[in-house]
Amino acid sequence: MAASPRRAVGIVDYRAGNLRSIANAFDHLGCEVVIVTREADFDGLTHLVLPGVGAFGHCAQNLRDSGLLPAVTRWALNDARPLLGICVGMQLLADASEELGEHAGLGWIHGRVQRLPAAERGVRLPHVGWNTVRFVAATAGFVAGESEDFYFDHTYGFFCADPRNIAAECTHGVTFAAAVRRDNIVAAQFHPEKSQDAGLRFLAGFLAST
Repeated sequence: MAASPRRAVGIVDYRAGNLRSIANAFDHLGCEVVIVTREADFDGLTHLVLPGVGAFGHCAQNLRDSGLLPAVTRWALNDARPLLGICVGMQLLADASEELGEHAGLGWIHGRVQRLPAAERGVRLPHVGWNTVRFVAATAGFVAGESEDFYFDHTYGFFCADPRNIAAECTHGVTFAAAVRRDNIVAAQFHPEKSQDAGLRFLAGFLAST
């Protein structure tokens, strides 16, 4: 499952992500890993990762304050280069989130981030642990109709405005987007870096398919 040694993966450091475990996963796949803290760090990269752990509003503000957002935008939208969002890094792609108030997202994939209606459905929040993901479109090495277990840790879900952007679904009280995609952008609500063999396969598929 090793990736080409020529793959250089940048992980955006905006003080809102578990960078080390993501870096370790890509290192295991044979990639050169760069922690991106300034615009010059984008030079030579082939793939970019937008992580995210914590509250949406905090992550969104940190990303803007980091000064890296213009370079990330050029990478993903202007140059259409491969971008992977993980957890809150996926949620930031939405138009807005209702977590702890109303917060604007990037609006790169239309939809809203809303609290999972779990209590009245007989399940607990946060949604932590392994759950089955059903791929509805070919994404990151997985084919439509394929199912695999991945590791989750979240309370809010991404609900897409356009179902064509849904790459995979998961159910925890309600069915939500477990992965989304738009052209060169792929994102996962689950943590591939914590999902053992399935997660490594997803990351390797991202490297190979974008």
